[in-house]
Amino acid sequence: MASVHLKILLLWAGIIAVANSTPQAPPPPQCSYNVTTITSGFRIDMMTSSTPGNYTINFTEKGRNEPTVQPFSGTSHEIKHLRPCTEYELSVAYRDDAGNETLCTSTQSKMKTTRMSETDIKEGSCMPGYVCYQSDWDISSSLSTSNNISAVPCKSSNTELCIKPDYNDICTNLTTTFTSGDCANTFSRTKSITVDFLDPNEITQKPPTGLPAEIEAELPEHCTDLTVDYTCQDELGYIKNVSELEPFTHYNCTGHIKNNNVPINRATDIKFMINCDLPITTRSNAAMTSIDLTWTATSQDCPVLPGLPKLSYDCSCVPPSKHTPSVPADKSQTGGMCHFTGLDPFTKYKCTVQPKYNYEEVARPSPDTEVWTKVGKPEDIPHVDWTNPEHNVVRVSCTYGKRYNGPKKEYTAHLYYNGAPQGEKPPVKHCNFEFKDLSYLTEYEVKVFAFNGHHYSNPTEITVTTSYNSKALIGCLVVVVIIVSVASAVVVYKIYILWRKKSRNDANDDMVLESTEDYVNVPQHEHHC
Repeated sequence: MASVHLKILLLWAGIIAVANSTPQAPPPPQCSYNVTTITSGFRIDMMTSSTPGNYTINFTEKGRNEPTVQPFSGTSHEIKHLRPCTEYELSVAYRDDAGNETLCTSTQSKMKTTRMSETDIKEGSCMPGYVCYQSDWDISSSLSTSNNISAVPCKSSNTELCIKPDYNDICTNLTTTFTSGDCANTFSRTKSITVDFLDPNEITQKPPTGLPAEIEAELPEHCTDLTVDYTCQDELGYIKNVSELEPFTHYNCTGHIKNNNVPINRATDIKFMINCDLPITTRSNAAMTSIDLTWTATSQDCPVLPGLPKLSYDCSCVPPSKHTPSVPADKSQTGGMCHFTGLDPFTKYKCTVQPKYNYEEVARPSPDTEVWTKVGKPEDIPHVDWTNPEHNVVRVSCTYGKRYNGPKKEYTAHLYYNGAPQGEKPPVKHCNFEFKDLSYLTEYEVKVFAFNGHHYSNPTEITVTTSYNSKALIGCLVVVVIIVSVASAVVVYKIYILWRKKSRNDANDDMVLESTEDYVNVPQHEHHC
């Protein structure tokens, strides 16, 4: 029993010993700090009693809602690049490994940065073509310029701000004024904007619009000593001065910029072609198969153009749905005449004059001039048919697919007998004619013409014939039949009479013969007896 109690005592002693060996929780972190002003910001100094570890600083500019957070570790930390003479609210917090934060204590929760001095501003060179200023202060809201252009941050440094001078600020001075936040002090810096700030890509260049050629470059208005000299290269690579440029030619020109006639290692490029105006006035005179097209050409923008040797003209007169090759004009470059031959009569042609320079079509052709050739003679009728609808009637017809060469499309026909006119049909729209009451069994000539309202075609001649008179023939046949019938009746009657006579004569002869016979038949011997 005693041993059991002993074991229990020993067990409790072990539990108590284990309990007494568990480590105690660490005390909560302690932190406090002081704030002092420095150039362009503040310095945070942690008190020696502060727990070592990681800290975060929160500071907010007066008038703003979003704080800026910066982590640090150690006993001090500087906050720079703040705005000069500006109030800030600050707080520091201890941050443990679990991410929990404990706010540190300080009597300096609000602080104001110092004012900015002129020596705090230095000239920078971050961006070529810009005026740049560098400072440890945040001067984004502290400077203003005489050209009212806003500053932009430098692309490679967050301590520089750069100002792009205006194009017409070149050859002038640019003044930048700096203010120190809420403090009243201001100071200025002046920068001479020399021609080195000139960006050739910003030069406005006006290409030539006429001849003699002239390229206009709009240089900064205050740079009175700047000039631009151009040299140009054509499509074939030939170098020419501006005074030698030709119309209707592509040029790539380089402008060399000079200051007091001294090159400044700046150049600009421009491409153009001088499209001269060239209005053309035309007049026309037409015959039956030809047209004379007279024209004159002038140029307001390029008065020297008509005298250039590479300028020429082509004329063309084209009928509907056809293409007529162009005809070179006279060599006169201010005017001339084109003569077109072998044209179709009574046809509308559209005639134009096309300028050419160096054998290439240039400018606009003249407006279309509509010209009608004069009325001509219709083409001949190729074939004529005829029929006899009745024995003394002739019907004539034809088909015609040729050119009338005039405003009307009509036909007419003339009838002749042995060269003498027998009748004429008036012009009609369809080639169908009928000649009636002609003589029977007679040969006639018919001439058929195409008629266009002004002229007749050559006649197409055919020979036609009428047939016999059927009624007269039938009458004759009836008469002949009657005559033959009567004659046949008379012959039959005469034959009958002759037959009767013969019959009577034959009867008498029989009687004589019979008596004779009787006599003869008497036996001879009786006679003799």
